[in-house]
Amino acid sequence: PRASVKYAFSENQSLSFGYGLHSQIQPLGVYFTKITGDDGDFTTPNRDLGLTKAHHFVLSFDQSLPGNWHVKPEIYYQSLTNVPVNGAAADAFSMLNLTQGFVNESLVNEGLGRNYGLELTVEKFLTRGFYFLLASSVFQSEYRGSDGVWRNTRFNSNYVNTLTAGKEWEWKKNRTFGVNLKLTSLGSLRESPIDLAASREKGETVRDESRAFEDQMPAYFRLDTGVRLKRNYRSLTTTLGLDLQNATNRQNVFGRYFNEKKGTIEQSYQAPLIPVLSYKLEF
Repeated sequence: PRASVKYAFSENQSLSFGYGLHSQIQPLGVYFTKITGDDGDFTTPNRDLGLTKAHHFVLSFDQSLPGNWHVKPEIYYQSLTNVPVNGAAADAFSMLNLTQGFVNESLVNEGLGRNYGLELTVEKFLTRGFYFLLASSVFQSEYRGSDGVWRNTRFNSNYVNTLTAGKEWEWKKNRTFGVNLKLTSLGSLRESPIDLAASREKGETVRDESRAFEDQMPAYFRLDTGVRLKRNYRSLTTTLGLDLQNATNRQNVFGRYFNEKKGTIEQSYQAPLIPVLSYKLEF
């Protein structure tokens, strides 16, 4: 079910409130997890997992300004229930933090989660070839595993800021030249600390799950830029473009791992500068 109500103070100003109850299944492989018992037989304990539920509440204010500007602040709260957590032991595991890999736990729908924060959108609609969009968010993202302890989720970066802008110019007959950029700045993902002594003993990365997601990676920053040359013919449009992804070649940390050869903790990084040259034909 979803419901919303909106009150317009004028043609350019309004206040709205919305609610929605959403449901989500788990990745299909979760339902077919096999656990082998002491007698050698296996069971599939996750076949009957229920849907994860999320109650969404959003309060927003919408303001249109002269010059094709638009401003929209929002405040929101999300309450998650029926989250699959470990049913065989009291620990920090929760499906809310899963990004890859396989699940080897027997799960029950007894976990919780909550997300809440404030968002601001400032937009300049395309005017004389120029557009601008700023989206900023500050938030908190937390969960509770089967041990009953509230913790940061893996994705609790606390803030996200993006700025997208571009400008087009008419250049000669039937030709336009455009420049675009996108700035992204956010607090990075979280992970559980690595237990160095245990990792050296076992020869692989071992994390201290009693301190789940206490470590946060360094802040993420990325600049993408691009230029476009478009030419319009009678029945054809061609576009020549050059994009620079991560134009500053910043080394954004993806995560930390144990280097078994060196016996030290090291960092892995996300994509470096990537140039992309393209040519497009539109009939």
